[in-house]
Amino acid sequence: MSDKGSGGNIPRYDRDFLLSPAKRNQVIELWEVEKFGRDSFSDPDAVALYGMRPADWYAKGVRILARTALEAVRDPLGDLIGGAVARVAAGAPQGSAFGVVDCFAGSCNGLYSILRHLPGAEGIGFEVEPAIFEMSTRNIASLGAPIHLAHGDFRTLLGTHRVPAGRRVVAFHAPPWGDALSREAGLDLGRTKPPIAEIVAAFEAVYGSRPILHVVEVHERLVPGPLAALRAGFDWSDLQVFDMAGPTGRHGVLLGTRRWGG
Repeated sequence: MSDKGSGGNIPRYDRDFLLSPAKRNQVIELWEVEKFGRDSFSDPDAVALYGMRPADWYAKGVRILARTALEAVRDPLGDLIGGAVARVAAGAPQGSAFGVVDCFAGSCNGLYSILRHLPGAEGIGFEVEPAIFEMSTRNIASLGAPIHLAHGDFRTLLGTHRVPAGRRVVAFHAPPWGDALSREAGLDLGRTKPPIAEIVAAFEAVYGSRPILHVVEVHERLVPGPLAALRAGFDWSDLQVFDMAGPTGRHGVLLGTRRWGG
């Protein structure tokens, strides 16, 4: 099937176009989602979200902004992250319940993916940008997802939107990388926006007596110093790089626990 409106001057749907000032906050149609997948990944179903290919999530009323097609944790990566979390959760005492928190929720698909691997878990997300917040709020409602999404900065909301007592905390950290990722050195976890250590400290201030699993999205190449400092603050940690190529290289997760055993 040809792209809608073919024959006109339709631009290539790539990163630069979708993040351009005129396009980034526009709601995009299904044909545009599929064109981005086709132009950028040779796969019209590349933007798989919420366990569905684009045609299916679009049919359920899910809508996304142009920027979300790029910024969202897509299903293949989300499933790998969720699986890694589930394997750690399986080592918790029998009958444990979980709450998952995402301070940079965006589309909520990273959070949604983890919840799919933790039956009975509930999610809390924070999103500071109004356009993303409004769109994601409608999407998770249409899906009936067990997610409470709050609008604002996690640093002011973390203490008032808490995982209920008795549940173990899973904290997913995927802040903007910005210039923290360089071709020469890889990803500097001390230069993400904000630095990962600051996010971990904010969780300790709120959940300092609770079992917690930190899940940090990482790049295959990491600056050693900040990584070592972060791991030193955990009781246990594990670095996993997934065998799935991306535009800048492979992604993975750093898993780190505090007070998790027993």
